Amino acid sequence: MPITLTDNVALSTNIVIAVLLTVLFLTFKKSQHTDVFPISVTQELKGLGILTVVFAHFAYMKVTNPEFLFPLSIIAGVGVDLFLFMSGYGLSVGMLKRPMPVLDFYKRRLIKVFIPFWITLIIIFAADAIFLKIYYPLPYMVQSFLGWFPTALGFGDVNSPFWYITWMIMFYALFPIVFSVKRPWLSALILAVIATLIGTYNPFNLGDNWLHRLHTLAFPMGIVAAWLLMETKDKENKLVKYIKEFRNSSTGIMRYLVIALMFAIVVYMSLHTTANHWPILTSILGKGFYVEQFTSLVIMMAFIVIFSLKKLDNKFLAIYGVYSFEVYLIHWPLIGRYDIFFDYLPSWAAVTAWLVVFIILSWVLQKLVTPVSAWVDKIAK
Repeated sequence: MPITLTDNVALSTNIVIAVLLTVLFLTFKKSQHTDVFPISVTQELKGLGILTVVFAHFAYMKVTNPEFLFPLSIIAGVGVDLFLFMSGYGLSVGMLKRPMPVLDFYKRRLIKVFIPFWITLIIIFAADAIFLKIYYPLPYMVQSFLGWFPTALGFGDVNSPFWYITWMIMFYALFPIVFSVKRPWLSALILAVIATLIGTYNPFNLGDNWLHRLHTLAFPMGIVAAWLLMETKDKENKLVKYIKEFRNSSTGIMRYLVIALMFAIVVYMSLHTTANHWPILTSILGKGFYVEQFTSLVIMMAFIVIFSLKKLDNKFLAIYGVYSFEVYLIHWPLIGRYDIFFDYLPSWAAVTAWLVVFIILSWVLQKLVTPVSAWVDKIAK
């Protein structure tokens, strides 16, 4: 059950922010890349994304003090959109470079999602039974292994954030069927329509459909980004050339002004994400959740511009990006049912300790997953 913090919440929040800023500052180094959207940038964005999710779960699920970790906790939706955008982008880049038949895609890509997910699920079910005497009904366990999580009950489901697994698997399952190497933009449009219809009308009776309907466009946007930034040996991409020149050759004030503008958008939009802040948009789009998705996507794109234009790499965000999926899989059961730090430490120290533990346990999980993935790859060939 959620706990109520009794220490100075404002002070603890400020300490967490100070520690985070210090770590970020100390782990910056000059970028070595000149590309528009290299792996280092995508990893940092994934790291940013998972941190927004983790901070929100600390603030709104673990404790009853909603002011805790403000404003770090208020853009978890942006983090989810970053994950979906990166997934759509990465899968599309791969398919544009090396197209795969549908079955090969499932064997080589979709199964890579299930392997760490299944291993994590086995560990959670076993640990809950052994240590907490929590026994889940067999039908619930079967549907869980199939990736079906229609609800996101913080203290009712085996792992509340797994609602995202269902949504992500839907995109992965549909992607190779609708993807066109010649017309990636059309593939993005088809997926956007399908996801929006499911999110809006909830034909599968998803209990927490409000979460899904907030994230229907980020994955298709990733496909569009891959299409726009696609480079070939035979044809120069003028957009990529322009962005590279702007980032790498610009020593004037314009690049800094763009970054500052994007940062201002992030701050302002983060504080004004709900539909009641945008009555004009609500009247145009018709539904409040369309407005909330719009604001989340604007913030996401602002972050992408900032990270693409900056000339500094950040090791801390990159590390969290490398382990972002593993952290997503394990973090909530740990802090929700197996927490010890909040019992004995000030809340700021508990958060800090968990951030370290998440990386350690995610490293262990990757070590468990790697040989299984290698074995699956061998079979798939």
